[in-house]
Amino acid sequence: MRYIVVETMRTHNSNNVEERSAEYFDEETMDKVKQQYEAIRSSGMTNMFDVSAVQDIAIQMGSDELAEYIEFSDADGFFEMAEEAAIEYR
Repeated sequence: MRYIVVETMRTHNSNNVEERSAEYFDEETMDKVKQQYEAIRSSGMTNMFDVSAVQDIAIQMGSDELAEYIEFSDADGFFEMAEEAAIEYR
């Protein structure tokens, strides 16, 4: 399975929405993302629904793949990944 995360951007002066391919996450990278997510979840350091806190902790822990995934992912993509991580790593 391959993942392509699309970043949605709004310009300051208009409501036009521009989509661009922000980053490509291959299967190997997504495995790292899910493992890093599970490491933070199992640490109990934050509520996993607080995505910005998860990203901050990922940065502090050196979980660069997860931090980048969160940066370019929308909420649906993040929670879909979280569900997959739960199935694969718990």
